[in-house]
Amino acid sequence: MMTAEDETESRDHASTVSLSDENDGRLTVSISDAVSELETVKFTIQTKTALPSFSQHQMSVIRCHEEFIWLHDMLSENPEYAGYIIPPAPPKPDFEEARDKLTRVTAAENTMTEEEYKKLRKELESDYLALFKKTVAMHEIYLLRIAAHSKLREDSNFRVFLEYAKDLKVRSKNKKEIIGGFFKSMTKNVDEALLSGQKDKDEVFIERRSFLEDYHNRIKVTTKQSELLSASTNGLSVDYMQVAGCLALLSTRDPSLQRFMAQSAITFESLQKLQKRTSTDEDLKLTDLFKYYQRETQAAKSLLYRRGRALADKEIAESKLEQAQKKFKDIPTAEAYLEDCKIRFESISDMAKTELDTFKNRRLETYRKHLVDMSELQIRHSQSIISELTKGLELLKDL
Repeated sequence: MMTAEDETESRDHASTVSLSDENDGRLTVSISDAVSELETVKFTIQTKTALPSFSQHQMSVIRCHEEFIWLHDMLSENPEYAGYIIPPAPPKPDFEEARDKLTRVTAAENTMTEEEYKKLRKELESDYLALFKKTVAMHEIYLLRIAAHSKLREDSNFRVFLEYAKDLKVRSKNKKEIIGGFFKSMTKNVDEALLSGQKDKDEVFIERRSFLEDYHNRIKVTTKQSELLSASTNGLSVDYMQVAGCLALLSTRDPSLQRFMAQSAITFESLQKLQKRTSTDEDLKLTDLFKYYQRETQAAKSLLYRRGRALADKEIAESKLEQAQKKFKDIPTAEAYLEDCKIRFESISDMAKTELDTFKNRRLETYRKHLVDMSELQIRHSQSIISELTKGLELLKDL
C-alpha cells in the first residue's frame, strides 16, 4: 500500500500537466491523499466552495477511478453540454507491471548480494512511486478542469461527486456494456466519416476543423518521439548503474585499485540518480503534456463532431419541411422540428467558438510554462552532473 503523502518533495517535483484556466476561487478542489490497494486506488478529495448550489462550504469524500469515469460519462451524455469541450477522463491506474517487477525482484533476493538487492528494490519502488503520483495528478487535473469551467462546475452530478460522503456504488462496465460501447464508438466513427464531406458555410469552423485534424496527427507523432527520448535518457541511467556495479566488483578483486575503483563506482552511482531524475522530468514535463493534449484535442474534435451532427440534423429538417410543403401535410410539425434544430445548431456553434478560443489560449499558455520549466530543469540537471563529475575527478586525484 502506498499513499500520496510519501515523499512530499518528490510529488512537488513530479507535477504533471498544469492548467492555465482562471478559477475565480469560488470552487477549489484538490486530492489531498490517495491509497493504492490491490485492485484500485482510492482518492481523498477536498473541496472548498462559496457557490450557492452546494449545500456545504467544505467537503471531503473518497472516490475510486470508476467513479471518475461515471462522472465523465454523465457529462459527455448530457445534451446541454454539447457545445462544450468535455475534459478527457483520467487514464485508468495500471500498476500491474510495476508490482510484477517488485515481486520478481523479491523472489530473486537469494541470487543477489544484499547491496545489489537493496539498490534494485529501491529503484523499482522509486519507479512505482513516480507512476503512482502521476496517476494522482491526472485525476486531480480532471477535477480542476471541471471546477474551472463556469457551466460544468454547476452540474448536479459533479455536486454529487464532491458532496455525497458515501460510496456512489459505481461498478466497472460488464462485457455487454463494453461491447455496446465499442459498437457505439464504431457508429460514431462511421458517422464522422460520413460528415467529413459535409459542406459547412462557416469559414471559422472549416479552418478549425482542418487545424485540429492536422494538430492531432502531429501531436501523436510528437508523443511517440517524446517517449523514445525519455526511454533513451532512462537507458543511460541504467548504463550508469551497471558501470557502477562493475567498478564496485573490481574494487574487491584488485587491491591495488580498490580505492580508485570504489570512488569511481560512487561517482557513477551519483550520476545514475541524476540521469534518472532527468528521465523522470522529461516524462512528466513533456510526454505527459503531449499525452494529455492528445486526449483533449480528441475532446475538441468530438465537439466539432456534435456541431456537424447538429448541422446535418438541421439540413434533414429543412428537407422534411420541403417535402411537407409539397404534400401540404404536417407542415406545422416540420416547421417546429426545423426551428428546434436551428436553435440547437446555433447554440452549439456559439458555445463552440468560445470553447475553442479558450482551448487555444489554455494550450499555448500551458505549453509555454512546461517548456520553460523543462529548460530550467535541464540546465539544473546539467549543472549537477558537471558538479558531480568535477567532484569525482578531484577525489580521484587525491587518491
